Amino acid sequence: MKNIEKAIDFTIITGFLGAGKSTLLQHLLTDQHGKELAIIVNEFGEIGIDGALILDEAGDRMLEMNNGCVCCEVRDDLVVAITKLLDNRNKGLINFKHIVMETTGIARPGPIVETLHSPKLKPLVNLNGIITVVDAYYIASQLDEFSEAQEQIGVADYIILNKIDLIDAEKLQQIQQRVTSMNAHAQLQLASECQIDIPPLFDIVNNSMSRLNAGFTSVPTSQQTTNSPAINTHQHKPHLDNISSLSIEIKEPIHKELLLDWFSFFIMRYEERLLRFKGIINFKDHDRRTIFQGIHSLFEAKLDRKWLDGEQPITRIVFIGRDLPEDEIRQGINDCISK
Repeated sequence: MKNIEKAIDFTIITGFLGAGKSTLLQHLLTDQHGKELAIIVNEFGEIGIDGALILDEAGDRMLEMNNGCVCCEVRDDLVVAITKLLDNRNKGLINFKHIVMETTGIARPGPIVETLHSPKLKPLVNLNGIITVVDAYYIASQLDEFSEAQEQIGVADYIILNKIDLIDAEKLQQIQQRVTSMNAHAQLQLASECQIDIPPLFDIVNNSMSRLNAGFTSVPTSQQTTNSPAINTHQHKPHLDNISSLSIEIKEPIHKELLLDWFSFFIMRYEERLLRFKGIINFKDHDRRTIFQGIHSLFEAKLDRKWLDGEQPITRIVFIGRDLPEDEIRQGINDCISK
């Protein structure tokens, strides 16, 4: 039996009904992309695939695809499903290096992420990112009517704006502006029939931090609403949607204990409104960056690499949520600046 102790990467694919998740899964399960994946779906019939049934234990069916990937049908307990997948991998029955899970069309990804952070799964899986597939043709009406569609965009690390061949250039521009207003930090990929380059989907966490490290678009001082010149903010507020993103950039070092205490209190008050947050933190007297990220009430801060020679240590944080108390966030972080 193999004993594989390193946590395996886990990617969530979400998106509203009809967005094209099944089409993306078909590419993952049939294209020769060179990735060894285990893909968790709700029902095989929805994606119309063929494969060899290799396991049928306790109702958990698994198909082995001709490109080396494994497809697992799971309808009940996600914890049990993931641990079974990993047990079968350790026994040598199946082989994969990355798990991909498809959600239902009306799912909120937050509870899935919370499950991945449960005591049993946290040592076993590492969240690579959340991919949201968006139907460019229908998304405007979906966002107007369904909070689930808004949240799926709000929590995304990578957004596939699909079916762009069905709309004209003017409407595409409007949709792009609306989506990026809700989530300015996610990478946005345009597509028809989810035809995209597959490998970048499995390095989302690194690409996300690279974009964050590159900084935000500067906001003229006259447009800033904070009294502190230390904080540079970039607000993305949509016209119709109550989900928006707020980017904060701080050049001065941050006091670690003050920030962690403030944020613990902040998420106690606003966990239902706070969808995603991530950042690179410059803590006082630390020669290494700290990566800071979470979803709803879950958050973690862990040491990253050392600041490079010639690299200015700087704090950049992105908050994405519903009706965010933006002034309170600015003031709270301003109070954490090391004097």
